[in-house]
Amino acid sequence: MKKFERIAGAGALVTIVAAWAIGGSRQPMDLHPFLPIALPGASEFKSVGDGIYTGRDSDDNVVGYATVGQARGYGGPIRLVVGLNASGKLAGASIIDHKETPAFFDKIKTGAYLKTLVGKNCTDHFTPGDDSDEVSSATVSLDALARSVRRAARRLASDALKLPVPSPPAEPVRFGLPEIVLALLFAISFLTYAKPLDGRPKTRNTIRWITRLAGLALIGFVFTIPLSIININSLLAGYPPPWRSGIYWYFLIVGAFLPVILTGRSVYCECICPFGAAQDVLKVAGPARYNLPRRYSMTPRWVQRLLALSAILAALLVRNPGHFNYEVFGTFFTLTGAVFQFALLGVVLIASLFLLRPWCNFLCPIRAVSDYVRMIRLWCMETFRKPRARS
Repeated sequence: MKKFERIAGAGALVTIVAAWAIGGSRQPMDLHPFLPIALPGASEFKSVGDGIYTGRDSDDNVVGYATVGQARGYGGPIRLVVGLNASGKLAGASIIDHKETPAFFDKIKTGAYLKTLVGKNCTDHFTPGDDSDEVSSATVSLDALARSVRRAARRLASDALKLPVPSPPAEPVRFGLPEIVLALLFAISFLTYAKPLDGRPKTRNTIRWITRLAGLALIGFVFTIPLSIININSLLAGYPPPWRSGIYWYFLIVGAFLPVILTGRSVYCECICPFGAAQDVLKVAGPARYNLPRRYSMTPRWVQRLLALSAILAALLVRNPGHFNYEVFGTFFTLTGAVFQFALLGVVLIASLFLLRPWCNFLCPIRAVSDYVRMIRLWCMETFRKPRARS
């Protein structure tokens, strides 16, 4: 089995590299279908260089100018075409592409946010809090949408209309309660799980329950930013966030996988994961406790790994980290998701009354990635281990 796992692991690495290369060779999307939305009334568009287009009406009068604005959302960059009329007012905006989870981003696309921007001055801030009542679960995406519009509008005002625009403010370092809580949870969990307290199993178990419940309450329900396959796909696709705004993101990635590399144990999955804690609570409250025999549990494990690999390959091929996202914790904590995710969530919650973490053990892509990292770790240890001296 170990030999088969290594062959399968090597094959997975080859397919991931191939998907990354194929996805990177895709041609950029044609902008022309989006230009009429950004500049209503224009019938002809012509590039004037440096990514700026001029729009003219049927009488050859200049209607305005358009260009692309981009900012990073939760999963990756959000790109829009933004148009300004000759007086420096926003004429329109159209989303070209994005890397967000569709269920969350639909809350923005179906809202009236972009329509509320029409007529605003190019020097406005387009602050989401002033212009939209969208739900908090899409705050990161909505903020990126606003920054994309702001960057494009000010670029057009400066380069095309030659208007004075304020200098862009330096992006603030985002470090607050979510980052502090996450760092503390990782530190406490590592000391008690990755490096167990010798001779104190009750103390260790108590601390683990405290970190689990804290993760459930804070990371799950308050911050609603747990670790997701989208984080991993963003890294593989080349969309890591800037460090100033992505400290929490980097804490998640490093805190989840560094202990696996160092000790072979997944601190995040066992001690912090909010959806894992939710399953633990249901199991304690359940009427019975069953564990699947190993001969029956290996098939679901391989299904879990194939699903995780499919999610990664799909994300790399289309360069969209959330393209094939079947995770259900977002559905559980924010009641947002596709129909199949709600159905799958119901099955998982019922199964949690009888089985130990059914989602974590048989479906979660993070567990599959952790298993892969663990396998690579063991492989490297066995390969580079010094041979024992013969007696």
